[in-house]
Amino acid sequence: MRNTTVEPWVHQYVVTLYLLKALERDRKHAEAMKLSRIWGGLFERLLLLAEREHNHVKQRLRRSGCRIVLEEVTPERHYHVMYVFQGYEFHCSMMPIVLKGKCEEKLHELLKGVS
Repeated sequence: MRNTTVEPWVHQYVVTLYLLKALERDRKHAEAMKLSRIWGGLFERLLLLAEREHNHVKQRLRRSGCRIVLEEVTPERHYHVMYVFQGYEFHCSMMPIVLKGKCEEKLHELLKGVS
């Protein structure tokens, strides 16, 4: 049984979660830059937009009856999510390079909203 209704939202959940983590890490590194106040302001706005997007995805999953049960990084460094939908257990796994690409796409979307 393949779940095509919720699976894209689970992917978005993973992408927005990792984007939040990456933006927070990058914001901390930007504190050492010469123009840190400018970069800090940009990172704050991006973090706010990414958090809103992540919360929207979580609400969408909740409303559809989907529940994330497990999130883990496998020994192969793949990101694995187990979720329950309509009484069935599903698994979603993303390779690091795919996750990075999706985060970059989402960041481009968010940057369009900031400008």
